[in-house]
Amino acid sequence: MGKKVFAYKSKEITQYPGAYSWEYFSEEESACKGFKAMMNHFYNEEYIVPYGLHEDNEGFYVVSGKGKMIIGSEEYDLAPGVAMLAPAHVPHAIKKTSCEELEIFLFHFPVIEK
Repeated sequence: MGKKVFAYKSKEITQYPGAYSWEYFSEEESACKGFKAMMNHFYNEEYIVPYGLHEDNEGFYVVSGKGKMIIGSEEYDLAPGVAMLAPAHVPHAIKKTSCEELEIFLFHFPVIEK
């Protein structure tokens, strides 16, 4: 696969409950099967139910804003520079706790069997 550059906000916005998203690249555009990445803006001030639950792993990196994240039964503070991981099959949810939107770069990647 040749090099590709994907500009922020170069694709359509996808609306999710409590957030909207710009996809950087899809699984089809990725050099690795099962990997995709996007930038999400969270505007919800309460956790959205049902929580996210995926067959793959999901990583998060907070770009701006403040919030909280539940992974399994634990709650964590989110702030710029914080990175989190929600392993496959573990429920998780995010909410903002400041006036500004919570901007998070997130990516999905497959579970690798050993």
